[in-house]
Amino acid sequence: MTTSIQLADIAEQAAHAVSSYLVDAFENPGAVEYKADFHDVVTVHDKASQAQIADVIFAGAPDSLIVAEESSELLTASGTPSEPGSNDVVWYVDPIDGTSNFASGIDHWCVSIAAARGREIIAAVIHQPTTGITYHADETGAYRNGVAMRALEVPIKRGVFATSYPSSRLGDESDAQAFLRLVRSVRTVRRPGSTALELADVAAGHLLAAYNRGTNPWDVAAGLLLVQRAGGFYFGFDDDGGRPSPAPQHSDGTKLYTDDLVHARNYAGAGTKEAAAFCIEILGRPDIAAQIQ
Repeated sequence: MTTSIQLADIAEQAAHAVSSYLVDAFENPGAVEYKADFHDVVTVHDKASQAQIADVIFAGAPDSLIVAEESSELLTASGTPSEPGSNDVVWYVDPIDGTSNFASGIDHWCVSIAAARGREIIAAVIHQPTTGITYHADETGAYRNGVAMRALEVPIKRGVFATSYPSSRLGDESDAQAFLRLVRSVRTVRRPGSTALELADVAAGHLLAAYNRGTNPWDVAAGLLLVQRAGGFYFGFDDDGGRPSPAPQHSDGTKLYTDDLVHARNYAGAGTKEAAAFCIEILGRPDIAAQIQ
């Protein structure tokens, strides 16, 4: 059976394989297309780099499956949809996390790749092609360019927080008021535009916490393992109204996830439980925040 170390190495090879291509593309990204609406952009480079990443992954792990942002379904090496068995490896790939930044010439985007087995993320890589920074997590720990990382432990008022919520599609006036409370309660707040890099920065101790709503598995898969392996905490919960919910066994009945965290639609990742609970409270769920001990 392929180990987490081997899977993380495959992920790193795949991310580096598209690095030069994406650096060149970033200089001239070309026209953008739109998915859900005019806020949700995609470029030809998302699709092209995803295909290159898949080639490297399947070369190293031919019996695995991939679910990626530009396909949204589990695919085998032959390109056919399939369902994983309990021991199968499933890859979560975001070829360009932060596409809006990428397409706008803002240098804050990354390649995000993670591997799961049996609902648990066990290997992860987040790579920034323009800076050469690679975040890597496996069973031995979490690393930034080979140097072990440790999540930050400071009081909430001394922490830097990051989020993309409220957004153009999610949030209302009460959420705006909650965001204002956050701004007044912490050292400062950032909206970087890349969920994967926000979580990587939590793992590296640059941010105390990050949170968001309405995420997809490929947005958070690599980042959540980086946070956990760096000694931080990652909590997921599902309360998005009409959005699909996973099987009940993934939740403890209050919609705070107990496993399969990658499929939680909302999350808080932090260096301390106190900071994670505060994020969830800001997101309007003090009932769930109170359960974090």
